[in-house]
Amino acid sequence: MKKFFFIFCLILTVIQLDAQTFQRFASSYRELNETKAGDLNFRFESLGFFQNNEYTGNTVSGYTLTGAMVRPKLSYSPVAGLYLEVGANLVKYNGKDKVVNALPWFSARYQFSDRFEVVTGNLDQNNLHNLPEQLWEPERIYTNKPEAGLQFLYSGTKLNAQTWVSWEQFIQQNDPYQERFTFGLTGDCKVVENSALTVKLPVNLLFYHQGGEINVNPNGPRPRVQTHANVMAGWELAMNVGEKIKTINLNGYWLGYKAVTADSNTLPFGKGHAWLLETSAQSKNSKISLSYWNAFQFIAPKGRLLYQSVSDSDPTFTQPDRSMVSAKYFWQKNIAKDARVAFQIEAFRDMSSGDFSYSYGFFLLLNPDFLLKKFN
Repeated sequence: MKKFFFIFCLILTVIQLDAQTFQRFASSYRELNETKAGDLNFRFESLGFFQNNEYTGNTVSGYTLTGAMVRPKLSYSPVAGLYLEVGANLVKYNGKDKVVNALPWFSARYQFSDRFEVVTGNLDQNNLHNLPEQLWEPERIYTNKPEAGLQFLYSGTKLNAQTWVSWEQFIQQNDPYQERFTFGLTGDCKVVENSALTVKLPVNLLFYHQGGEINVNPNGPRPRVQTHANVMAGWELAMNVGEKIKTINLNGYWLGYKAVTADSNTLPFGKGHAWLLETSAQSKNSKISLSYWNAFQFIAPKGRLLYQSVSDSDPTFTQPDRSMVSAKYFWQKNIAKDARVAFQIEAFRDMSSGDFSYSYGFFLLLNPDFLLKKFN
């Protein structure tokens, strides 16, 4: 407990108390209001990362991620409301010779109206679909293949929502592996908004499917079909304070897990739930937060491993009841129009086992655009 208190005090001494999170910092997909019809650009997106996770306990082992993700692209908007990108996605880990996740990139975005848009090909992953890290690990931005499929987005004065399907494994007749995809629906509704207070009610729904009807297993019976679901609902309250500390947030969420294909479930639990309570303070460049996590048999296939009731490092280990407190500090600074830098530090205390974990990371993001030609 002394370590946790020490790091928390250290955070308070360096704090410079805008809604800043790593998910928002790493967002690089261009919005349509940032494009101009007739412009052909070369866009170079890059994210340099150094993330060190010093985890203890049996749930997940510690590890370090260091490297860079780059996406060189050609972008073109033939008419207002239509935006196209073609290029490549590459990830290079420091100390590893080979490039990973080397994939072509294609994305098309069309605006039906001022509030409704559709994206095909590579998806808009800005702010990780507004999902919390308990459901979607932020590191997936640079460790996973970029999402691709179909996405619809709605942005209104009171309601913001999006739904998408990301196809992670495509199969053809007699392929020896299963198809995999993720379906998501996220949204929030503003129920109160004035100069002093904003209250939102967020709802998230995720389905993860692994199956198929045309694949085969040459060595035996076809693998089991797996479908798992996560749901989240809660409240987000933001109070406008003043100049240095701009807002104070009080958030609460209920999260659920269920194995939809219960008869063929291969995970240790068929259903579970969790509560998350969080308070945070935000300034121009930074955010500090304290949170309490309480879970029972909770599993999130795409969520951060530290919050799970199952182990990633030891398949035989489970921890049905989880109780954890955490303190986090995130700082970012805009260096230039298309460049920004960030630092984050996190501390976690497992109240059941007494395990203390911490992590820290440094990130540099560059997203410059170079006009090649302007078509009238």
